[in-house]
Amino acid sequence: MDKEKFRKYLRRKGKKQNVVERNVLTVKRFSEYLGNEKSKKLSEVRLDDIESYVKKIETTKKSAKGFLYVLMNYFRFIENDEMLDCVRTLREERIKKSRRIFPIKGFLNIDQEYVTKLASIGIKDVEQMLEAGKTKVQREQIAKQLDIPEIAVLELVKLSDITRMGYVRTKLSRLYYDAGLDSPLEVAKFEPEELHEFLTKFVEESSWDGMIPNLKDLEHNVANARELKKVIEE
Repeated sequence: MDKEKFRKYLRRKGKKQNVVERNVLTVKRFSEYLGNEKSKKLSEVRLDDIESYVKKIETTKKSAKGFLYVLMNYFRFIENDEMLDCVRTLREERIKKSRRIFPIKGFLNIDQEYVTKLASIGIKDVEQMLEAGKTKVQREQIAKQLDIPEIAVLELVKLSDITRMGYVRTKLSRLYYDAGLDSPLEVAKFEPEELHEFLTKFVEESSWDGMIPNLKDLEHNVANARELKKVIEE
């Protein structure tokens, strides 16, 4: 690993010095593990090597999400998209397990009659909604089966998709949706400061009944949005 180039890359991405050094140290320790336990160089790493290191971390009852996030930064730095996708998947699996699953009945301005009908076929939370309605064919089938407008099904699927960013629940999911940012991919296009300005303008012009998220929360949303893959077929 070229530590100095990695440091420069992280600084260009706006990482603070303590975060930069933590990233470098984490990759250094992983590299040492590969050499000592696998007789491999960092450039030779494969998915099974990462999985075994993750298992080692988790046997101490610690979370491996931080390590995986650092590794994603590293694979972006060296432009290894294949390994980046593998690590992103491992991290998303762990985020999904630790995330409190949000019920779709908690969304603002949703027809609760639709929610009741969806519950009758086992769709009660955002994860179930996303899985059941991620393709157009699936949404058409749900709409026909339950006599719900297909556009309403799509709205619930998109609101559920928005919650994948984390720290997004009842009001914020509706704010993003109503402001036209109806997927994490749309949020990912913004820098946090730009997103704050965009939402501030929307709230002022629409008389939105609620507070604008603070910049720190938006930083988390944008960072998380940039790690997520598209899951909904339009």
